[in-house]
Amino acid sequence: FPNAPRLTKEQIEVMDLIDAILQEPGFPLQMAFEPGDIQFLHNHQILHSRNDFFNWPEPERARHLLRLWIAPTTARPLPDYFASRWGSVTPGDRGGIIVPGTKLSVELTV
Repeated sequence: FPNAPRLTKEQIEVMDLIDAILQEPGFPLQMAFEPGDIQFLHNHQILHSRNDFFNWPEPERARHLLRLWIAPTTARPLPDYFASRWGSVTPGDRGGIIVPGTKLSVELTV
């Protein structure tokens, strides 16, 4: 991305510090999921990632992942720059990102 702004020295130092903290023993939480497990994360308050996985060809063994966007009216507001991506930063009025061509299997409104 040649047109992307370059990081400043200070920004690089902060990223290096975050990387060092995340490498400390005991800091990251590794989770091995079992059938029936559920995990809730707040994307604006936690750094998270996922590892590669093997998806079995048999339907009864295949991975089933459901992403749920929970937007309570009591949530803290997001900065205005998120509005261009989500349409709204108002608590309770964020509906997630729907990729073109997505076929919804459940209703997204209450």
